[in-house]
Amino acid sequence: MECFTVIAELRSPLVLGGDGYFTLDGLLAGLLFERLRDVEAAHGALPLASTGGLFHASAATIEPYETRPVSFVANLRAQHDLDPGLLLKNKHGRVHRRIGMTRRQDFGAVMNSYRAFGANEICWYAEGDAAAVNALVKNTPFIGKRRASGFGEVSRWTVEPDELDGVTGPFGEPMRPVPVDLFRGDTGAPKAEAAWRPAYWHPANRAVCYVPGLPR
Repeated sequence: MECFTVIAELRSPLVLGGDGYFTLDGLLAGLLFERLRDVEAAHGALPLASTGGLFHASAATIEPYETRPVSFVANLRAQHDLDPGLLLKNKHGRVHRRIGMTRRQDFGAVMNSYRAFGANEICWYAEGDAAAVNALVKNTPFIGKRRASGFGEVSRWTVEPDELDGVTGPFGEPMRPVPVDLFRGDTGAPKAEAAWRPAYWHPANRAVCYVPGLPR
């Protein structure tokens, strides 16, 4: 295992949604899932060091940058495959019903809002198998959201040695969301509820964490 940095030089603005941390392990897990088509297999194949399920991989660093809100309209279809088990229950122990097929009011156009970041490059810090990470990312042409619309185009990838492990920065600050019981840095850092490991969309992977600042 070695410490290294991953740099993506950008041709077009990067679009991020959700909490905006965009960790390296999340990016790599997505790339592996596209190849393996299995969530557990993708997470198990990540070439990164880990401690207690926490991957040694930082959130994205984007400096300097310009940012602006962007919105896209999409169609909400009359069928979906969201697992009701992931939804909060009401006081009767039931979740909201599935979208119906018979009433027009149950589906239509929806608007999704994101943030676009204009920057020359984006970088991550990590500990693991640098050569394996380089093999994963080197032929990846787009990153982030709205890739099919031309956002997040990468002109060049660079993986090079570094001293930071992607978890704790040079002053003890968190470089990614780290659960309170796993953090060994500056306990004066801000805390928030956040997803801290893939699959980042799953509620079971959220906890109170020490967190880095988000780009705005």
